[in-house]
Order: sequence, then structure tokens, then C-alpha cells
Amino acid sequence: MALLCMEHASVRYDRFNLDVSLTVEEGMITGLIGRNGSGKTTTFKSIVDVVRAGGKIEIFGKDSRKLTEDERSQIGIAYTDVFFNGEYSVPSIRRILAAAYKNFNGAEYDRMTARFGIPKKGKIRNLSTGELAKLRFISAMTHDAKLVILDEPTSGLDVVARDGILDELRNYMEKHEDSAIILSSNITQDLEGLADDVYMIDNGKIVLHENTDTITDDYGLVKCTEEQFEKLDKEYVKGSKKAPYGRDVLVSQKRFYLENYPGMAVEDGMLDHCLIVLAENKEEQA
Repeated sequence: MALLCMEHASVRYDRFNLDVSLTVEEGMITGLIGRNGSGKTTTFKSIVDVVRAGGKIEIFGKDSRKLTEDERSQIGIAYTDVFFNGEYSVPSIRRILAAAYKNFNGAEYDRMTARFGIPKKGKIRNLSTGELAKLRFISAMTHDAKLVILDEPTSGLDVVARDGILDELRNYMEKHEDSAIILSSNITQDLEGLADDVYMIDNGKIVLHENTDTITDDYGLVKCTEEQFEKLDKEYVKGSKKAPYGRDVLVSQKRFYLENYPGMAVEDGMLDHCLIVLAENKEEQA
């Protein structure tokens, strides 16, 4: 069952147009990757009408603007640039969440704030960037949300904190098998070990959607000269970019090229390859 469905969700600015179609299925973690300014945050804000979008956006099978208060309480959201007023105290956040969500789990909130070292006293504006990021994450994860939307939850965190966030996400899905998570990240290695499927957005449009295992198992990066590229079978080529030695070529069937072009270097597929090649390929074509 699709918990989130976006069909040509569109937002128009003077210099940027968003037109996104994606689906987030129950029981899955879906990743959204893209360069800064590609449209990740705008996509996430359009889901719950923080940014007004055209097209179709459905949550739990309903128009996202027609959800009941109970249905809205089943959504957990953490944006990088939207949170409580900095003058609120840390303890008051717990009280606000308890009042806002009938399924708020105070014991889980206390456990997570202790795990991530959130101060028990003081105002939000006095928290470090990392502490604030962790508190945003905790606020989205402690009311048994059916759909969780996380915008760059590991951004600016050290490796220990990042690992803790990823661990919490895995544990959440083990306990909430009928829920779903969609998150964006510039740290693609995090998503390779976490997300079930990945969408890539560039210049406001989805340019790739694949099962994460398909990318790591089947995709590859062929390194070749321009002359070799001209002779290369293009059936499984997804994109290419110029390199000092010739071309980096993203392919969806690395075994085909390993078997048929033994003289060429073929690296295992990575999300970084998709991001770099497909984004730069569009720049070359512009």
C-alpha cells in the first residue's frame, strides 16, 4: 500500500520549477538524493502544504489537504529549517509534543534524548547545531507516526551521531512494519545501507528511481577513453560525463560490460556515481 503518492507535484518560482512524481510504500524506507538546490526540501515541504503545490499529493490514500486531525497526527516531520521558536525551553518541547500527539511516547522521548545527549535544561537557541538536529529528529520519531518525513536528518552530525540516527531508523521500521519513512541525505553512503529504494532529483525533476540493491548489485561505472566510448554498446548506458582520461559511463548492467569489454575498468555501482554522472551529464547537455 502506498502511504504517500505524488503525481506531478509542481511548484513554480522565478528561477526554479518543481515537477515530482514518487511513491512511498508501506514497510519501506525511501531515500531522496540530489545536489543542493535540486528540489529535495521543496518536495518535502509540498507534501504537507508548507509550500503550496499543484498536481496530486495523496497521503494514506487521501488528498493531503483533506486529512483529518487524527490522520495528520500520524505524520512525523523534521525539516532542516523549520522548528520550534528558539525561546522555547528544552523541557517545554516534551510538553508540547505530548499535547499535540495522542500517541506521544514520553518514555521513548526520554530514552532518545538521553542517548543523544540532549541537555535537560536551557533554551533551544542555546543548543549546538548537532544537538538541534538530533532534537528535530527525536520530535518526529516519538509519536508512532505512520509516515515519517525527514529532511537531511544526519546533516552536520559526527559519525557516531549519524550511526545512532541510522540505528534508530532501522529499529523504528522493525517495530512499525506498517509505517514508511522518506528521507533525504547528501551522505549517500548512509542510504546505501538503509533505504529500500532511492529517487534522485535534479533541477526539480526525478531523473532516476531504483531499488537500492539494484544499484549496488547491478549498476557500474565504466571508465573508458572517448574512442572506446564511441564504440561502446549503449543499451545499458544511463549517462556519462567527461573525465581526464575520457569518459565515466554509468551503466545499469555492469556484468554485460565486464564480459564484453574485458579491457575496460568497471567499478561497482554506488549512489555517488548516479549523482555525479547524471547531474553532470545534464550540465554538459545544457
